[in-house]
Amino acid sequence: MKSVTIQPHQPGPGTDTPVLAVQELGKSYPSRKGDVLAVRSIDFAVHAGQFVSVVGPSGCGKTTLMMCIAGLLPITTGSVMFRGDRMSGPRDGVAVVFQDYSRSLFPWLTVEKNVALPLRDRGLPRTEIRDRVRESLEMVGLAHAAALHPWQLSGGMQQRVAIARGLAVRPEMLIMDEPFASVDAQTRASLEDLLLKVWAETGTTVLFVTHDIDEAVYLSDRVVVLSQGPSVVVEDLPVELERPRDQIATKQTALFGELRENVYSLVMASQRRTSLSGDLH
Repeated sequence: MKSVTIQPHQPGPGTDTPVLAVQELGKSYPSRKGDVLAVRSIDFAVHAGQFVSVVGPSGCGKTTLMMCIAGLLPITTGSVMFRGDRMSGPRDGVAVVFQDYSRSLFPWLTVEKNVALPLRDRGLPRTEIRDRVRESLEMVGLAHAAALHPWQLSGGMQQRVAIARGLAVRPEMLIMDEPFASVDAQTRASLEDLLLKVWAETGTTVLFVTHDIDEAVYLSDRVVVLSQGPSVVVEDLPVELERPRDQIATKQTALFGELRENVYSLVMASQRRTSLSGDLH
């Protein structure tokens, strides 16, 4: 696997106003037995140009958290601030790429029409839509597939279409919810490096949810570790691995191994504490 040779966009200076600020965010769902707390109290911030991953035990509420941050679910307590303004729903400047590419693309539309869809909703001129679609497809290496339909593409290519659609709106922040979970290991590695290349070229701030600890460490500037649900932030770890990253060389470094072990230990410790608490009750 070749390394990503483009130097990434460097995180912006530590300003008082981050791109994203999650403040004491809590989310509960109603049930017959009363409210069920999914996310207890989440606090973290992401500055311009950073690549931040969120990991945690299975069922800890990672997807719920991302849906709240994206404005797709109402929050119960706390707040989500985007550029200092409180978010109360989806907004321009934020794009989301979901895990299940097969359900996020419209099979009756061509690749270029799938990518153009959010641009048409914004009422942009046809020439600008055409230029943005072409630019986004070129960025993910799919310019040749513009006239094809999603069902004619492999899973990895379909997810690249979903990424291109997110990039076409030229977001300031890209939220990705386990986007590579449904592809094989080789395709996953290729998509990881493609994402780093796109991030380097655009400078887009990325918030990336994954259950894969190696993936989180490999991609990120920081890894936010969540506890077992109802989740809180256990640790916010800086990842000081040199860039550009390489699928083989980076993962063979002692620092990568230390970071991976640290994150894994935090996740497992959270699971053990929850299990012991349940046994005591």
